[in-house]
Amino acid sequence: NGVPAHEISLAEKLTSKNKLQMYCQNLLGYRPDFVFTHVTRLVPSKGLWRDLRVLEQIEEKFRQNGKTGVFFVLSTEVSQRRSYDIYSMESQYNWPVAHMQGWPDLSGGEAAFYTKVQQFNARSRNIKIIFVNQFGFEPRLCGKRMPKDMQFMDIRKGTDVEFGQSIYEPFGISQLESLTFGGLCVLSNACGCTGFINDTSKSSNGHNIIITNYTNLDLCLKDKAGLGKSAGIEDLLQTDSSVLEQIEENESSKVAKQIVGQLTQDTQEIENMLQNGYALAKNMSWDAVLKNYLLPSLEGLVEVVHST
Repeated sequence: NGVPAHEISLAEKLTSKNKLQMYCQNLLGYRPDFVFTHVTRLVPSKGLWRDLRVLEQIEEKFRQNGKTGVFFVLSTEVSQRRSYDIYSMESQYNWPVAHMQGWPDLSGGEAAFYTKVQQFNARSRNIKIIFVNQFGFEPRLCGKRMPKDMQFMDIRKGTDVEFGQSIYEPFGISQLESLTFGGLCVLSNACGCTGFINDTSKSSNGHNIIITNYTNLDLCLKDKAGLGKSAGIEDLLQTDSSVLEQIEENESSKVAKQIVGQLTQDTQEIENMLQNGYALAKNMSWDAVLKNYLLPSLEGLVEVVHST
């Protein structure tokens, strides 16, 4: 896989973000300072609950500094819904702010996730979640309250933070698609693409990318059982839910601090994020994959064939 690498201007970035802010304004009545997104398939391996844990921590900090945010979750486990059905749900009960179980709205898995969304929104004041259970992101597919000129790429270009904290991910690339547009990409070390990141970047963390670690059990196990050694395979297999809860709580707090520390509304800092993100993405583009990985491998194979 190669990471998309497209260079855009600061004006383009802010224009796309403005569309997302307008969409939130149309749906919820406020214009958020920051936009968080997660574009993904709705499957357990994507670890969506981790996003909510991190956002709970960020929301507390936003209350203190008077900032607001919105989290757009673009995810579905079924096929694309018809425009007619979207317009109908929008007019009848305020979709996608509100949902109803059953087709053409929530499937079983979507209903389970929406329950968590409702719980979050009921407690949170400064960050709200909008669950768009649709395949696609444009007015024709998402309703009349979306800005008329919204395109799918706006959710990639305009986001401040894209989440991708999977519990299992053989490789994964969608969580890095906002990188070239100056987005802060938050992914877990369970994603196979972290090896690609480390191979192409001298320092992955702190430069448009935050890699989370929900698999380090050492401290928790030592605290719980007084173990004087690092966690091994047997320790991992026998880990109970209370230890896992503690790990996720500790890691989400750490990640929230990192995100808040990098969020900015300063145009010069946003420009720097754009330049850094594009430079990183360019090193992981399809051209770079072909030049640095595929072609050398093929050349080596040809040499082996010739030598035999």
